[in-house]
Amino acid sequence: MKKLYSLFATAMFATVSFAQTTIFNATFDDLAGTGGNDNTWSGNVGTSSLSTYTTAGWVFSGAGGASQCIKAGSSSTVGAVTTPALNGLSGDATLTFRAGGFNTDNTTLTVSITGGGTINGTSSFTLTNSAFSNYSVNIVGGTSTTKLKFSAAATSKRFFIDDIKVNMNGSLSVTDTKISLKNFVKNTSVEDDIYFGAQSQVKIYNVNGQLVKTGSVIENGTLSVTELPKGIYFVTGTIAGRIVSEKINKK
Repeated sequence: MKKLYSLFATAMFATVSFAQTTIFNATFDDLAGTGGNDNTWSGNVGTSSLSTYTTAGWVFSGAGGASQCIKAGSSSTVGAVTTPALNGLSGDATLTFRAGGFNTDNTTLTVSITGGGTINGTSSFTLTNSAFSNYSVNIVGGTSTTKLKFSAAATSKRFFIDDIKVNMNGSLSVTDTKISLKNFVKNTSVEDDIYFGAQSQVKIYNVNGQLVKTGSVIENGTLSVTELPKGIYFVTGTIAGRIVSEKINKK
């Protein structure tokens, strides 16, 4: 079963680190097909429609919706997944994602970049057969028109991919505070308004990783999301200099 993660859990810390801003976060939690996160790695899987993603600017080759992830490729088609433009990206960033090989294909997956920027370091990975593993890629000089492509090798066409996230690198910061999600979003089941427990600049992303709304809220204030369609969203903000994120369900 897929594990869901928040960007930050409640903890005490004193650290020196590079602050990061999440500008793209695609979890594919809305996909209810078979394969991948249900621990099925072969057979007729990953056949659900991806029409909402293609409408949002994603490009696929031989791909379909699997269990809260995407399965790309077939026995005759080399799999590929290309993101929409990374709106909000400016400069260096870190790409993280989970990927797994189909059955015993020994898939080699390569990440490439178009629209601005380069990849620094490793960009090709031999995926673990029939299991997800975590991968990281360094982006240098990215722009708001940058797109990322994940493609299999011609000799091993199929793969599963999940949790594609891009964090833009920021300046060096020192923090010593207690961050708690309960101080950020008060209601994770939302009809018209999100209630906040702390002052923050807020960004809201849909499950495709697209930024759909921004706003500024005060402590114990609200932000209307009446215009957003029903579904899962991710709300990010900054408390005491640290980025926090919470998943909400818009009803």
